[in-house]
Amino acid sequence: MANRGTKEGTDEEVAFVKKLNQKQSDLWKILNLDFKTHFAVHVKTQQKGKISKYKVFPKADIFIAKGKIDNHILEKIDYYVDDTQIEKYDLTPITKTGISVKLSDSKSYTIQKFTPTTFKKIFDNYELGAGASLYSKNEKDFNKNFKVIEGWNTDLNNVLSFFLNKGLEISKNQKDFNLNDAKLIKKYAIKKISNIIQTDENISNFVFQGIGNFEEPYTAHYLFEKGELKNSCKIPFSVTTGSGRSRGDFTIVLKPK
Repeated sequence: MANRGTKEGTDEEVAFVKKLNQKQSDLWKILNLDFKTHFAVHVKTQQKGKISKYKVFPKADIFIAKGKIDNHILEKIDYYVDDTQIEKYDLTPITKTGISVKLSDSKSYTIQKFTPTTFKKIFDNYELGAGASLYSKNEKDFNKNFKVIEGWNTDLNNVLSFFLNKGLEISKNQKDFNLNDAKLIKKYAIKKISNIIQTDENISNFVFQGIGNFEEPYTAHYLFEKGELKNSCKIPFSVTTGSGRSRGDFTIVLKPK
């Protein structure tokens, strides 16, 4: 989504809904739908994620619904419809039509954020997340790693065992854990997380489209970015730590590369 919650993001989504509902046929050709009987609907409501169990904004910022809205009504409402008005206009949501809208000048939006709990549900361990979150650049920050590991619901012994089993040449004992170990672990963990997302279709679908987390039509199947509508939401990404790590808020964040 286009940095949901910001005025700029919402404005861009609203503008795109109106653009579609003004029936610009080149965009409807990409959607492969008849624009005379279909309408763009803005997602204004939060949806309960199956993984987190919390209500959050879903991957789709817009979806398409089928029905009939007379032209004079469309003009009266300035071509804007949101998902609280589905029943009002007797519209039927169409599955697999969700569109993720990105700000035209945005390069730093979040693709996906994993808390330790969510990470465990998706990747089946805490240790990869802990490893990717380690401080590994400066000796002065090294001792923060013990809080990082604790924040990821694991301990140093589990972390060392996990990465030793992956073939890393790191210290076998907790007392020998050092900055070089942290560097090797972090590099491996980030690469491994990236590889899993790229090669595991279920995880990739979850990350980029919200499939497996949200019900239809709130998953994303199209991407509107830099003025172009694409029929794929999967883009190059980098694995980073969240900005709250120093405050004890541990997350893994995926950003566009």
